[in-house]
Amino acid sequence: MHCSSGLQARRRSPKVAVLDTIHGASTIACKMVESGIEAEALEVYHHAPSIASFDLVAAPVHLEPNNPVLVEARRLGKKIITHHQAVGELMGQRSNHSMEVFEVTGTHSKTSTALLLARMLSCQKKVVSHTTRGLELWRKGEATLLRKGLSITPGNVIPAMAEAEAQKADALISEISLGGTGLADWGILTSLSGDYRIAGGTKWASTAKLQMVSLAKPGARLVANNDARLSPDIAFGVGGVRAEPDRMIFGEEEQPLALSEDLDFPGYQTAIAGSAAAAHAAGISLEEIAEALQVFNGFSGRMKLHRQNGLTIFDSSNSGLKVRDVRLALDRARGSRLGVVAGEESETVCEGMDIPALVDLLRQRRAEIELLILVGERLRPWTEELKAVTAQDLVSGFDLAQAAAGSAGLERLLLCVKCFR
Repeated sequence: MHCSSGLQARRRSPKVAVLDTIHGASTIACKMVESGIEAEALEVYHHAPSIASFDLVAAPVHLEPNNPVLVEARRLGKKIITHHQAVGELMGQRSNHSMEVFEVTGTHSKTSTALLLARMLSCQKKVVSHTTRGLELWRKGEATLLRKGLSITPGNVIPAMAEAEAQKADALISEISLGGTGLADWGILTSLSGDYRIAGGTKWASTAKLQMVSLAKPGARLVANNDARLSPDIAFGVGGVRAEPDRMIFGEEEQPLALSEDLDFPGYQTAIAGSAAAAHAAGISLEEIAEALQVFNGFSGRMKLHRQNGLTIFDSSNSGLKVRDVRLALDRARGSRLGVVAGEESETVCEGMDIPALVDLLRQRRAEIELLILVGERLRPWTEELKAVTAQDLVSGFDLAQAAAGSAGLERLLLCVKCFR
């Protein structure tokens, strides 16, 4: 279904304007120039540069359609492609054709699915993963950090693939926001449930995420949650590969699991099923999958439970946090003497929380919370109404909660701050 834009098909390649330097335009434009294509990265939020001299425009799918540069592109009849498509075409001629490429997208569970898949594949292969945690090298279920601070915008697939090739990896797993690039041998769509609006409310995120299908290269295989209502090569969830607290179900076969009793299983059910479905299809045995999940108790920031100084701490602070996740986390942590640190680190995430919805949730559940600490400037106006105190970021909020735990008599603490970890 992949439709080429002709980036490298002509004797004279098109001159390309790559929009949005905040979300990977510079990386994409630099790769184009390296490939012999005339290209320029343009900042389009505070300026409106003319694109009259360009033949082709590459824009992120989340850019609002009324952005002046996009408006001009349409008026001039310029061909417009997404960053995802640009990256797929640029990187299609990679040097290591034996390296398998896995791309993961969806409305939730992307990071956990990618990390669990890396853990499973690494029992046989040398694996590089690219997620919101950064670039990591996996061997025998253990990860070594290679680089932090690499977002999951499609442009960052370029340095991720370069690193995987430098490491002579057998597999690269990339978590990608809002769709696939067409590079994947295996595309994994974790879910389309809990859909949300992008591009200034003009598009559904699910529409963009279906680039996983529309840009797929010949021979690529799709692993998808049945809630997406597609016809994938391998399905998981209800009616497909399923995960239960004590077992995995692969059609007529079952494999016992021994997960940690502290694991928030409902929060990981999709990720376990999706990663296991992909790993098994890629040649990992059921026994090896079960071994990779042995006493698994979650990933930091993804509803991971641990105990410290008499407190039971539920850590659900991550860059993909949404208000519905806070609601589910409150349900999971429910009990007496609960402290909550909630909010956002606006300096570190480009898509903030839905503050009115978060305030409404905290207002509804305030009676359950002994101590409430709000993180981020945008929550300060509700401090008095919610009988809360404030903190600048997750670390200071956590420190404040720990310092007050004794006097407040806290028994459990929930951390729900939208931030990069």
